[in-house]
Amino acid sequence: MARLTFIPQLLRRSFSAILAAAILLFAPLASAFDTVVLDAGHGGHDNGAGIGYVFEKHLALDTTRRVEQLLKKAGLKVIMTRSRDVFIPLPERAAAGNRPRDAIFVSIHYNYSRGSGGAGLESYYYHASSYTLAAYIQAYMVQRTGMVNRGVKTKSLHVTRETTRNPAVLIECGFVSNPTERSRMMTGEFRKRIAEGIAQGIVSFKRAK
Repeated sequence: MARLTFIPQLLRRSFSAILAAAILLFAPLASAFDTVVLDAGHGGHDNGAGIGYVFEKHLALDTTRRVEQLLKKAGLKVIMTRSRDVFIPLPERAAAGNRPRDAIFVSIHYNYSRGSGGAGLESYYYHASSYTLAAYIQAYMVQRTGMVNRGVKTKSLHVTRETTRNPAVLIECGFVSNPTERSRMMTGEFRKRIAEGIAQGIVSFKRAK
C-alpha cells in the first residue's frame, strides 16, 4: 500500500504524534499476534445506521471484506465473525474475539448522529492494552482518507469490553448521516482507502512488536 505524498503537513504532524504517543506510552502492553478477528458491524435484521437505502451493515461488510483480503496478502490469518448479511449477537462476536490465542479483534462500523453535523473518523478501545492498536488504525485511516480526525477514545462497548483475551477495538469509518461523507462512502474508492488504512494500521502495529 503506497503512502500518499500529498497529505497536508499538519495532517502528517498529527499522524506522527499519534503514533509516537502510542509507541512511547503503550507499546510494551501489547503482545505479538498472527490472527486478526474481523467483525463487520450489524447485519441481517439489524441495519445499523441508515439513510434511505444506504445501510451501515452493507458498508461495514464490504469494508471488512476488503480488509480481509489485504491482511491475507500481508500473510496474516483472518477470521470473520460474518462474511454475509446475517445477524450475529454481540456475545457471539466477543466470544469470537476471545477464542484464538495470539490474536487481535477489530470491529468495523459506520457512524450516525442526529442531524448532519457529525463528521470524521474515530476509534474506540476499552482495555488499556488495546489503545496502541486503536491509535495505529486511527492514524492510518486519517492518512489514507484525509478525513477529520475525531481521535482515539475509551468507551464501554460490548465487543471491546467483553473481548478480554486479546486487544480489541471498534472503528467508526465516517458518518452515514453526513451527506458529504455518505456520498463518499457509497463509492468503492472510498471504502478501498478506509480498508487500506485499517489494514496498514494493523500491519504496522504488528511490525512494531
